[in-house]
Amino acid sequence: MNEALVDRWNSVVGVKDQVWVLGDVLFGQGNFYYLNRLQGQKYLVLGNHDHYDKSLYLAHFRKVEGVASFDKCILSHVPVHPNQLEYRFKANLHGHLHSKTVLLPNGKEDQRYINVAVEQNNLTPFAWEDLQKRINYE
Repeated sequence: MNEALVDRWNSVVGVKDQVWVLGDVLFGQGNFYYLNRLQGQKYLVLGNHDHYDKSLYLAHFRKVEGVASFDKCILSHVPVHPNQLEYRFKANLHGHLHSKTVLLPNGKEDQRYINVAVEQNNLTPFAWEDLQKRINYE
């Protein structure tokens, strides 16, 4: 699986591309090795399983944050409270839920939440251009 993740990442990410990883970047300290093989300028929003010393992550990522914002979106690991999406942010890009999505009380998917976990995209990072098509900027 790790080799498939590296191959799929590098098939869509170039050396100069900026990539935000929204948590749970690896499981097991020995797997930091794989981060050396991933192309791009990498940034990390820490997830609930990212519990190693921050210096280990900073050896591979330009920035390590608890939460970040980009183009009117809030980037987090765990989905944020809906109140955060009422005024300041248009969408919440998150991971954490892996193959699940955030649902409204009526059972429909809440379009303000975009799960960018690799399980949502055939173990491949999402292109920003594809995500922008899903965000309601009105």
